[in-house]
Amino acid sequence: MPGVRRAGTSHQKGVIEGAAEFRRRLDAFVGVVRRREETLLALLSEPRTSEEIVEHRLVYRPHVEGPHVRPVERRTAVRHLERLMTEGRVAEVEPGRFRTT
Repeated sequence: MPGVRRAGTSHQKGVIEGAAEFRRRLDAFVGVVRRREETLLALLSEPRTSEEIVEHRLVYRPHVEGPHVRPVERRTAVRHLERLMTEGRVAEVEPGRFRTT
């Protein structure tokens, strides 16, 4: 990111000034993704469906409501599952049910 002076995101953070601040915030976001992954892996100690994962909520707290919540939760769950299966850390143990390996 040499030479970057301003960056914008779609995460309601506004304009970020400077490459160092952008990198700091990006690193913080990576931490959020890792915590979600750890939560999902713990949840998958027992077989679960993607809908059960959506109900658990990896992104939004229980009090948050709106038409965007389920689609975001579903997309997040599916993307995490796909990556974790590719890495061999999660398996589909029966049709539509996933568990840690």
